[in-house]
Amino acid sequence: MRSRVRDRQKVWWVSIEEVHDGIDTYTKYSKPIMKKQTVSATAGSSAEISAGLVPEYDREVVSYDRSFKPVEGTLLYIDVVPQLDEDGNLVMGDDGVTPVTVPDYRLVKIFDTQRGNVAVYGIEKIGGSDS
Repeated sequence: MRSRVRDRQKVWWVSIEEVHDGIDTYTKYSKPIMKKQTVSATAGSSAEISAGLVPEYDREVVSYDRSFKPVEGTLLYIDVVPQLDEDGNLVMGDDGVTPVTVPDYRLVKIFDTQRGNVAVYGIEKIGGSDS
C-alpha cells in the first residue's frame, strides 16, 4: 500500500554526534536530509488503542525509501522549517553550536523489516514551541 503523494510533506532528518574538544564537549549536527514523507497526526491505530496498547511516541513518519536507514536518536524538523545556509548546513546561533531553528522531534522507535516495502518511525516531540 502506498500513500498518496499529496499527503506527503517535507521532513528534514539531522543526525547528531558528541564531539570532545579537550575538556569541552559539544553536539555536532549533520547536514539535514530532506525527504517527502507521510506524517501522522497522532500515534497508534484505533485497534491498538482499543486493545489498551499505548504507544511510547507522539506521531509516526512513513517512508517508502528502502535505501533510507535512520537510527534512533536522529532529530527531525516537521512542524518547523530549519534555517539553512547556502551550502545546505544548519545556521548556528551566536554560540556556534546550537541551531537557530531547534529540531522539534526525535526518532525513538523503528518499525521495519528486511524485505518489506515500507518503514514506520515512531517520533516524540522535544523542546521548542508547540504548533
